[in-house]
Amino acid sequence: MYKITTADKFLWEGISLDGKLVLEGGTSWGNTTDLIAEKISANGWKTRLISVDVDESHFAEVEERLRDKFHELILRKADLSNLDFISQNSVDVIICNYTLSSVNQFPFRAIKALKEFYRILKPGGKLLITEEMPIWAVESRDYEYWSKRLRIIKSISVLKAMAHFNEIHPQDLEEVMSTLGFKDILRQEFKEIIDAEMATKFLDKRKQTLIKGQDDLQNEHLTKGFVELTEKLVEAFENAKEFSAPAYIIKADK
Repeated sequence: MYKITTADKFLWEGISLDGKLVLEGGTSWGNTTDLIAEKISANGWKTRLISVDVDESHFAEVEERLRDKFHELILRKADLSNLDFISQNSVDVIICNYTLSSVNQFPFRAIKALKEFYRILKPGGKLLITEEMPIWAVESRDYEYWSKRLRIIKSISVLKAMAHFNEIHPQDLEEVMSTLGFKDILRQEFKEIIDAEMATKFLDKRKQTLIKGQDDLQNEHLTKGFVELTEKLVEAFENAKEFSAPAYIIKADK
């Protein structure tokens, strides 16, 4: 979802997409798709990209913006835990940025996605994963906006009986990947710089979800309280361009 900036060198070290078939897990607004396109243009690579998301609402704008950047661009609505439209041992590189925690909102579904990644990767194929660190694994005072925003989003999701993101600790993710057969696993933790406007837009979207369905809570004070918390946090960051968030990258081979 978010654009990788501070750990860009580690992410791309030893990676070539020239003549390769690449799967992007989680299209969203196309931020990672933009990043891949930039690398392709800078290196003169010819790359085929399949970009997958459960939400197709941004596909048209992504295709309009980037279709000429790729040798072939396919945007596909699907769940990453079921990629039956992609053949076994056919993909060279999988790039999954800030998406597994979304898949993991349903218990064990991230494991199913990782199994699918392993299935479709060619022997020797590369898997690149970037994820936010779980909120309980860091000192929240070091990431005040990120921490407050994440807690409000999750709380609203619970109140509305909506599934919410479940961040995965990197050690746990490494263990699962190793169990599934991935090898040469490398990890780097870092402080990421997040675009404040995009992050605030997602927060405001959750607030609108709460307001539109406030009757089913049957507690006007609870609804107003969360709306107030959200609006204060949005207001506090309306003039900010970016904020920090703890994240990590895991790279592995099949």
